[in-house]
Amino acid sequence: MNENKDKQVIRTPGTPVYPNEPDIVWNLNGYPMNAKYPPDIEKYGNEYHGYPNDEYETILYDFAVKGYDLIFTYKGKPYYVLFEVDHVALCDDHFTEEYEVFPNANAFIENFKIDGIPLIDLIDELEDVEPV
Repeated sequence: MNENKDKQVIRTPGTPVYPNEPDIVWNLNGYPMNAKYPPDIEKYGNEYHGYPNDEYETILYDFAVKGYDLIFTYKGKPYYVLFEVDHVALCDDHFTEEYEVFPNANAFIENFKIDGIPLIDLIDELEDVEPV
């Protein structure tokens, strides 16, 4: 008999979903959300999970919350970001060689800089933002 089969995940609102990402927490409905960059359903509606556009949704929800890898372009240069359980890394186009490593997705969003500007401040200027 599998003892883990009968265990249920406890989704207490506000508690972290992942140990290395304290800002990804369970919301009141039992779904993970980015508490540091929370969605605003009242302001933006449900179309982009409460974010203003597809770029914000992809970076702050698909990447940071759901754990998808990320591809985006800035001024014609493509960037590839690998999401692992214990870290996030800027990498090559095959997601095999890691160039810069960050402890989690929000740390990458805040600390990865292009032309001296943090990614969080460049979201509106990014092109071809896609989860992988």
